[in-house]
Amino acid sequence: MEALFYEALELEPAARPAFLDQQCAGDPDLRNEVESLLRSADSPLQALQKPIEDAARNVVAEKHNAALQPGTRFGRYEVLSAVGAGGMGEVYLAHDTQLRRNVALKLLSQELTRDERGLRRFEQEARAASALNHPNILTVYDFGQVNDVFYIASEYVEGETLRERIKKSKMSVTEITDIAIQLTNALASAHARGIVHRDIKPDNIIVRHDGIAKLVDFGIAKLSNSPSAIKVRGNLPTTVNSTSRPGTVLGTIRYMSPEQARGHDVDGRSDLFSLAVVMYEMATGHAAFQGDTASDVIAEILKGEPAPLAEAVPGMPAEFETIVLRAMRKNREERFVSANAMLAELKAFQEESGFQKKLKSVGSQRDSAPNVIAMRRKTDGAPGSGSPPQSRSRFAWFAVLILVAALAVLAWRKPWVKHILPNAPRTLAVLPFRNLRPDPQTDFLGFSLADAIISKLNGLNALTVRPSSSIDGYRNQSVNPQKAASELHVETLLTGAYLRDGDELRITTQLIDVVPDKILWQDTIDLKYNRLLTLQDTVAQQILKGLEVKLSPADEEKLRPEHTVNPVAYEDYLRGVNLYALNDFPAAIKALEQATTVDPGYSLAWAHLGRAYTTNASLHLGGAEQYAKAQAAYEKAVALNPGLIETRVYLANLLTDTGKVEQAVPMMRDVLVKNPEYAEARWELGYAYRFGGMLQESAAECEKARQNNPSVKINSSALNAYLYLGQYDKFLQSLPSIDSVYVIFYRGFGEFHQGRLAQAAQDFDHAYDKDSTLLPARIGKALSDGIRGNDAPGLALLHATEGQIVESGAGDAESMYKVAEAYAVLGDKASALLMLHRTIEGGFFPYPYFERDPLLNNIRHEAEFGMLMKEAQERHDRFKARFSNPSP
Repeated sequence: MEALFYEALELEPAARPAFLDQQCAGDPDLRNEVESLLRSADSPLQALQKPIEDAARNVVAEKHNAALQPGTRFGRYEVLSAVGAGGMGEVYLAHDTQLRRNVALKLLSQELTRDERGLRRFEQEARAASALNHPNILTVYDFGQVNDVFYIASEYVEGETLRERIKKSKMSVTEITDIAIQLTNALASAHARGIVHRDIKPDNIIVRHDGIAKLVDFGIAKLSNSPSAIKVRGNLPTTVNSTSRPGTVLGTIRYMSPEQARGHDVDGRSDLFSLAVVMYEMATGHAAFQGDTASDVIAEILKGEPAPLAEAVPGMPAEFETIVLRAMRKNREERFVSANAMLAELKAFQEESGFQKKLKSVGSQRDSAPNVIAMRRKTDGAPGSGSPPQSRSRFAWFAVLILVAALAVLAWRKPWVKHILPNAPRTLAVLPFRNLRPDPQTDFLGFSLADAIISKLNGLNALTVRPSSSIDGYRNQSVNPQKAASELHVETLLTGAYLRDGDELRITTQLIDVVPDKILWQDTIDLKYNRLLTLQDTVAQQILKGLEVKLSPADEEKLRPEHTVNPVAYEDYLRGVNLYALNDFPAAIKALEQATTVDPGYSLAWAHLGRAYTTNASLHLGGAEQYAKAQAAYEKAVALNPGLIETRVYLANLLTDTGKVEQAVPMMRDVLVKNPEYAEARWELGYAYRFGGMLQESAAECEKARQNNPSVKINSSALNAYLYLGQYDKFLQSLPSIDSVYVIFYRGFGEFHQGRLAQAAQDFDHAYDKDSTLLPARIGKALSDGIRGNDAPGLALLHATEGQIVESGAGDAESMYKVAEAYAVLGDKASALLMLHRTIEGGFFPYPYFERDPLLNNIRHEAEFGMLMKEAQERHDRFKARFSNPSP
């Protein structure tokens, strides 16, 4: 009704009947209501408001009897309570029984489903919002249909609308600026994806109790088919065409931009106008554009000017008013060129205001401040030739700590030192089992059975087990135990072989203590193929018995089988794990999806499925949809088994890669409190620190991870903190000697930083030849072309890669930063700055590295670069302030 009213209002009166004939066909009640509103359009606003309110009451009254009651099931959602109703339908607080979380459930009223445009508008809200991933934009979880009723499930935000906040009390400039910065940041993210909101108003902004502002209701958002209209280059996702047509007016009258009120095409600057109107209202408590009729309000928007803020609010800073008035200019060409430009001005104003407050505070306290130097002198020890007793005591303890640390390092390097530190965890590697009768149908068991045993023993405090990634190179090999133990830095090995004959499976295993070269345990296990799952439990128990490991109650609980797994699902799971290790991620996803379909309660399969989605999305640009699927898979795994460490480690990696690094850090710290020797958790914590710019801390955590397990993440990760710290030799020394595409690229990247260009080009080409589909390989090839003076093909490859990144919505922010660096090196400044913007927005903000990165020198003097650095520095400073306390 609202949409039809605004569209009809802009038509000549003579053209309205034909328009309503078409739009209200078969719905005379709707037509009567719209015509009633049109007759009131030139009446005073109070008269116009009454029929709208009456119509709304009628709609709500009609729906009330059919409203969902608490306890009602709607698909997988259980209704907890009604939240409210609007023009699109009812909103409920509900519980997602599958993912076990509360959501806001928005149902489209069935009256609107008869109107295809209303339905498309509802669908567009879901698609527009779900395409965005930003802390100040409401997160959409799900969109679908149950019994002909369409719904959107989104995060449930506890707080108040900005409208309610404005009515409550006067807002300070500080509070207004903080909210405006959050909303501008959200708009910058939406505009970067070609999405214009078009209905910014206090009612569509929720302020949480902790001050976080959330932008909601993308119901009339426009997904631009011309991203350049909002000054953004690149192939942005435009999966949904706008439901409006030129000449259509959508939005709320008092907050419309002039071009929106005229029904002209709009871009991101229209949102900035509306936001400025909201800022004006936050400051004054009343609307910027007022009038007795709807036509009067529109006339004011088109021709009038609001009263100066300084008159309405005495003492209002002139800098703040300048920002508001610039964003509110009638001619959009005179407004801020983008949300990022407005954001930079708001942040600069906020920073300057904070500085002035501190300056006044210091001035007022100067006379009463204590003499810090004098106080220090009083507390210092008296001068003398010897150290005070406290210092000698500290020195003695320090010496003991050094000795213990040295022994710990030796225990890692030399297993015989283990006897000096008897309480240190035993180290174990489970090598892939050898297939005594090679067969493509059963070869997958060799690696995947070893992985199953590793997963079973993972996280035990009394045992350090090398991860599956470290043993992949030993597939189908006759292994020298001493050599393998030395390479893997372990004191104990489990080796085995298997033979399948129809439904019968024979497995031989032996547990070897490497130092005395002694077999601690060996056995032959015969079992039916459909009893394969029992193998991991049997072998795990025998390993612990052979090593005489004493388990804590918590460890015993970890070893307890979570539930009986379907044998078919278990085989699919084993196949998926093996395919993942072979880097065939699409096939791994298919196998693991089959496992979870056959047995939906199999938590470990859900965890590995999430990892496969994440890796495919990041390295092979599998798409943002796979990031979302990964998130759902992890949540399912956590719901089924909250104690499964793998899930939390994999989830932390996803959070870091998708711009939520602030959530990843506490998650890994929590894991390490109970599992301090868990190397992959240490590495993921270091990875998260790297994204936030805590580079020294990142290197320290990754080194601890390597001490616990020298092979951790050996095939797919590098200790980049050393590279970002400018320690190029140390970075190259930290790279493992393997022929992985990832490692080859980074070897070339380190050499590139050292100026060894010929060798770097050779390594880049080698990585590209091995697998040209991987993102690092493409970046390296572009740099290689540049080294040889072939900038054009290098830039073409980068543009194609960027297009895939943007179109898919995938690719972690650190990889996008490498694309930005390559663009800068090859001289495409505009593309470099755009990718740098996407990098920071995507959650990669190591500001200290940005400041000294030599690969960015070509863009360092651009004006936009300075604004981007301010943004990165602000988030880095917040991150560091929050997480600079010591890790577990």
